[in-house]
Amino acid sequence: MRDKLVRIILVNPIYDQNIGYCARVMGNFGFKDLWIVGKSEIGKEAIIYSKHGINVLKNAKIVERLEDAISGCDLIIGTTAIEGGGRDVLRKAITPREMVKKITNNTAILFGNEATGLSKEELKLCDIIVRIQTEKECIALNISHALAIILYEIRCNEEGKKIKREYLEENEKEIIFSKIKYLLDKFKKEGKIRNPNTVFLSLKRALARGIITKVEGRAILQFFKCLE
Repeated sequence: MRDKLVRIILVNPIYDQNIGYCARVMGNFGFKDLWIVGKSEIGKEAIIYSKHGINVLKNAKIVERLEDAISGCDLIIGTTAIEGGGRDVLRKAITPREMVKKITNNTAILFGNEATGLSKEELKLCDIIVRIQTEKECIALNISHALAIILYEIRCNEEGKKIKREYLEENEKEIIFSKIKYLLDKFKKEGKIRNPNTVFLSLKRALARGIITKVEGRAILQFFKCLE
C-alpha cells in the first residue's frame, strides 16, 4: 500500500553514500518507490550504505528530468530547509505532521541535492512545501535524516495509509487552475490586479493544501464558470 501511496524522488543528489542511506531508511519504514533524477548510474557506495534497503535501491528508477519523475502523480510535495513567509509564497511551508493529512494516492515527495536543495523552478512544480523545524543556527538536515522524519510521520498516521475518499485527479485539477489563470489574466487587463502570477501561485498552493474531492472540485469549477 505504502509504495503505491508515496513516491520518493531525489533530485540531482551529489553523494552516493546519501542515496544508499535514503534507500536504507525507505526499507526501515516499508517504502519501495524510489526515483533518482540526474544520475547516470548508482555507484558502489550507494549499494554499500543501503544495507537492508538494497532491494529499494536495485528497483530505483533513474531519469534525467524531474518532469518524468513526477509524471502520473496527483500531489507533489517539495521539501525545504529555508523558512518562507510574508511575500515568499514559494517557500511557505507546512510541517511534516500537517503534511501527512494531505497525502493522497500517487503522492510524490521531492528532496533537493545536499548543497542547494530544490531550486526555485523545482519548487514551482510542487503543490505543497514541507519544512522540518530546526534551530536557526543549523537549519539543514542530512537528506536521509529528513527523509526518515517524514516517513516516520507518514507511518504513524493511519489516515495517511488508508485513504478511500475520491480525490480530484491531476487533469481535473489542471482544468480548475486553467480557469483561475484565465480569470486572473482577464482581471489584469481590467486593472483589478497587478501581479497575476503571485496570486495564481497563492491560490494553487491554498487549494493543494486543502486536498479537493471530486464533489468540491465540480462546485469550484461551476463557480469559476459563472465568473467568465
